Amino acid sequence: MPAILITILTAFASSLLAKILLGAGLMFLSYGWVNDLVLSAQSEMMGLYGNLPSNVVGVLGILKIPQSLSIIMSAIGTAAFIKTSKVALGMK
Repeated sequence: MPAILITILTAFASSLLAKILLGAGLMFLSYGWVNDLVLSAQSEMMGLYGNLPSNVVGVLGILKIPQSLSIIMSAIGTAAFIKTSKVALGMK
């Protein structure tokens, strides 16, 4: 009887460990991918921001628009990472 119980617990633990390791690997992969997308979008926005006339840049700077765009892009990146992590772990 104890041998059967040990076998069942071993199978459950190895399956759980495999799921955790697979999920962690997929989360790190998705984090790298999402982070690259957010960084490229931020650099594109900063490039477009640099092409604006100086008086517009001054007004946007006073209104703290660049900082707010950075916060929004970071929030988008974090939300996308959480969603892809849930999918990778099978939590939908």
